[in-house]
Amino acid sequence: MKTCCSCLLGLSLAILAGCMGMSGYKQVSLYEEASLRHHAYATGTTPATVIEWRALVSEFQKVIDADPKGLSADDAQYGIASSWMWSLKVGDTGAPQHAIKALRKLIHTYPNSKYIPLAHYWLGRCYAYINDDYEAIMQYQLVGHRYADSQVAEPAKLELARAYARQGYGKRAKTFYDTLADSSTNQKISTAAAHELQALKTQQKSAISRDENSVQTQPQHQPKPGERSNPVKNSTVQTQPQHPSKQQSQQPKPTAPPPDPEPLMPESLTREFGLTAKTIVIDPGHGGKDPGGLGSNNLQEKGIVLSISQKLREILTAKGYTVLMTRDTNRFIPLKERTAFATRHKADLFLSIHANAAESSSATGIETYYLDVTSTDKASEKIAARENANSGYSIQELETLLTELIRESKSEDSKRLARHVQQALVQTTGAVDRGVKHARFVVLIGTKVPAILIETGFVSNPVEGQKLTTTAYQYKIATAIAEGVDRFLGKTGEVPFVKTGSPKFAAKRVERNK
Repeated sequence: MKTCCSCLLGLSLAILAGCMGMSGYKQVSLYEEASLRHHAYATGTTPATVIEWRALVSEFQKVIDADPKGLSADDAQYGIASSWMWSLKVGDTGAPQHAIKALRKLIHTYPNSKYIPLAHYWLGRCYAYINDDYEAIMQYQLVGHRYADSQVAEPAKLELARAYARQGYGKRAKTFYDTLADSSTNQKISTAAAHELQALKTQQKSAISRDENSVQTQPQHQPKPGERSNPVKNSTVQTQPQHPSKQQSQQPKPTAPPPDPEPLMPESLTREFGLTAKTIVIDPGHGGKDPGGLGSNNLQEKGIVLSISQKLREILTAKGYTVLMTRDTNRFIPLKERTAFATRHKADLFLSIHANAAESSSATGIETYYLDVTSTDKASEKIAARENANSGYSIQELETLLTELIRESKSEDSKRLARHVQQALVQTTGAVDRGVKHARFVVLIGTKVPAILIETGFVSNPVEGQKLTTTAYQYKIATAIAEGVDRFLGKTGEVPFVKTGSPKFAAKRVERNK
């Protein structure tokens, strides 16, 4: 399936020069040149190697540099992403990460761009190519939820169905395949869906038959940790990455089987006991003059937790929540103001994101806290003391606040939320489980909603500290926290995960015989 991404440059360069000034004229002129070259490379009119495609990336960057807010800036940003994807097609092994970075920049810098649906779709394809399973699934589902009327909505559904089938989630795959086969207006997609649905049914029947024939003689096979289920062979329905101003006849093919976290977009937001949550406040700990925990090589907690929080915001927003952050830059905010922020914005959940530090560099693992007035262990008290250092409360004031506010706090709900988030974090990251604990964190006082503080790992541990700086691991943490929120709200069942030693995610075939 071809993706028609035409960029309408209806005004002549001469008129644009008069209306926009020389900077605007220069940008449009540069863009037109790069656009024509992209079209020539993509159609094969002019053969292009990795060198030519990378040079074209630089040409599109010049367009943006001429005027980052100009009329052609988002066109050029998508041109950069498209060029990287085409570079992958001709053997550029480093291209997927560059394409991902370019697509994410497009989404964040130009949120109203006409290319946003395409950007999310191709993010999914690129992440699938490098086996970043969480992100691929999330991007496909986001397209279906937010951009159901876009030209990539049905291709995204098809990719999602394939992902379900490849990971053994046959029932879900059938649902998508059935819908596409029956109602898709695109003949290639409906034909592919029908063909792959039949192949899936045949595969499942064969698997059941083999199981029945072997049950008398040998134990039924169970997937080993990290083992992938056999994929259903896909037919060749494709959506081409195209330059914004030209239709193309070829495409890069980033295809690899992503696995299946629970669906991100259920119809309701029903929490345990019938409560609902629409607004979530994320609180990245520390900031500005307060670096937080310190690790080797000047590693600082404040930067790590801000990055994780930004990724968490992105994921929760994609799930349909309204998400606010107490800070989204490197600035200092007193602890009192953080809880006041949550109250002022009528938050339903409060998530404070931190990273741990210890005198011993061997300390490692993840732990999640909730507020409780009862006595706690000495280690928890020590961590709370460090996090409360800039609170502005005296010990006497803190005791008074705790005595009065704990009656109004959502202690039991917070404990439940902490348990779900901790469980998801450990399952997803494979980190040491330090458990769910309670302590007297000032930042959790007075929110009057379920509130937790998450210590995502130890910056003081050389190995774990370095891991916390990587984008892939930060996304793992953010995805797990979001999964824990969903479990707490009753939006998803608790899916058993297989831990692996690699960043790849593998799901158990819990629907094996369905």
